[in-house]
Amino acid sequence: MNILKIGIVGWLFLSLALRCLAQEQTVHIAKGSSITLTAASTGAISYLWFLNDEPINGHHDAVIIASQAGVYTVIGLGRNCNSDLSDPVQVIVDQTGPPVTVDMQIRNVPDRPMVLVDGVFTHQLFIVNNGTGIATDVQVTATFAPNVRYENVVDMHAGTVVYNAAMRELTWSPGNIAPGQSESLIIGVRAESEGLASQLAVVASSEEDSRPSDNQSIGSVEVVALKIPNTFTPNGDGVNDYFEIRGLELFPAHQLMIFNRWGNEIYRSNNYRNDWNGAGLGEGTYYYAFELRLHTGHVQTFKGFITLIRNTNN
Repeated sequence: MNILKIGIVGWLFLSLALRCLAQEQTVHIAKGSSITLTAASTGAISYLWFLNDEPINGHHDAVIIASQAGVYTVIGLGRNCNSDLSDPVQVIVDQTGPPVTVDMQIRNVPDRPMVLVDGVFTHQLFIVNNGTGIATDVQVTATFAPNVRYENVVDMHAGTVVYNAAMRELTWSPGNIAPGQSESLIIGVRAESEGLASQLAVVASSEEDSRPSDNQSIGSVEVVALKIPNTFTPNGDGVNDYFEIRGLELFPAHQLMIFNRWGNEIYRSNNYRNDWNGAGLGEGTYYYAFELRLHTGHVQTFKGFITLIRNTNN
């Protein structure tokens, strides 16, 4: 005997043992809704589903989600023998009344607006079903910008995640999303080169979406290279007169300290604005320590030497 259970998502839940009496069961669903049919046949390793006596290609699992009107039956396939054909279940789609809708929305939120080259940041993909019906086989696709690299999945998440390196594309399959249900995925990304890194994320389901305008979202991060010079020429000619750190203005807080060859501090700025010109100092090599506060709150320190040259004619 082959057993078939019927669950009408969002409306009611039935379970029936379909005996070998060929007694047809009838289930009504609202337009735009779906039902879940589950087969349970002892020893079955696969299943063959039929709609109006025609095989449904590509459906060999124990569970099938049906939204199309018609008569459904199933056979359990075993290693040595197959089960009997289940009793039929007729699905009738009621055309009256308001249709059940699916409205999947996605938000793609990076954790910061800017990041240094070789820095790691995250994108949070947040999806929610704002409709009145279940969204089945939901799939989220995120496409990465050419100047970043996928690192990993940071958090616990529903479903499965697959990354295609050749396509630079991540596919998240969280499964079915009930009305009002939300899920999220946090992706770790590494910045590789300068420029705007825009990631497009798109959500889709098996059902037609009632508001496709919120099915995609772009999250952008500016990748910058912090460049600290090793020479500057404060001679008043208007060219390279200041110790100018490129990319400084993109970060909320920074501190610069300059030391002479004996380790004595000769300059300090707790909010450096690219305005140090070595006033009062002679030519020579000095040591700097530059602290940069990132948008995460962490402090990154850069150290090195800077050569001050006033006479550029030599």
